Amino acid sequence: MNSVFKNQIVWVTGASSGIGEAMARDFVKRGAKVILTARREDRLQKLADELNQGSSTPCAKILPADLSKLNELSALTDKALALFGRIDVLLNNAGVSQRSLALETPFEVEEHMIKLDLISPIALTKALLPHFVKQKSGRFIVTSSLMGDLELPGSATYACVKHGLNGYFYSLAFELKEHNIDVQVLQPGFVRTEVSLKAVTSDGTSHGKMDSTHDKAMSPEKFSEKTFKKLERGDTSIIVAGKEGLALPVRRWFPGLYRTIVAKTAKSMFKERFVDSKT
Repeated sequence: MNSVFKNQIVWVTGASSGIGEAMARDFVKRGAKVILTARREDRLQKLADELNQGSSTPCAKILPADLSKLNELSALTDKALALFGRIDVLLNNAGVSQRSLALETPFEVEEHMIKLDLISPIALTKALLPHFVKQKSGRFIVTSSLMGDLELPGSATYACVKHGLNGYFYSLAFELKEHNIDVQVLQPGFVRTEVSLKAVTSDGTSHGKMDSTHDKAMSPEKFSEKTFKKLERGDTSIIVAGKEGLALPVRRWFPGLYRTIVAKTAKSMFKERFVDSKT
């Protein structure tokens, strides 16, 4: 397969499931080698074994890590660079979602989300940036969300971090053009991943159930397929969503209408998240 990613080294965080796992497979299909990072080492190893099957030299190596440990990210970057000798692409994909109301959520829970979802991708990007500048090429890809442009009840912290990712990485895209470094922001809608299962509740534990919005959504494989067409085309803003994507133009052009719709439908929209989950 002829691809801009052929022979490139791609570091994928959040690679143990969902979007990260699906995109890691598609990078390898396009001739890239991948570094797989997440906390669940057993899942990373299983994926690496699958990707390396039939290959005379490894095309996938694992680098388990907890990316919320910000003081370890510089050393982690050095380890990642040593695995294949260089890195050409960083896919910042690790993170958690939220199923909790701000009034009921201790700041410590919010702080952990902000560290993992916002500060960690920025810190990892900063750690790798000198390498990209030195080799005069590179690509940062970050998984944001439609929530980077929307607001919904029960998702205040999640909206905060996704708005922050959009602001930082869309701005960074302008700054790094002169260094031949690309920045691309992925804004998925609903994707059938573990995102709702592992979403953080008010006490810091996992939501533990698949929301109907995600259970009926597109698969990670379909998301990846649609995303790669836009990645290879060089798009900076990459929105891949179902009908929920219609909320973006409504929010942009008719903000009052958007807020009215959300206010009127919030009770039914979030019943399964805040009522059924506690029964």
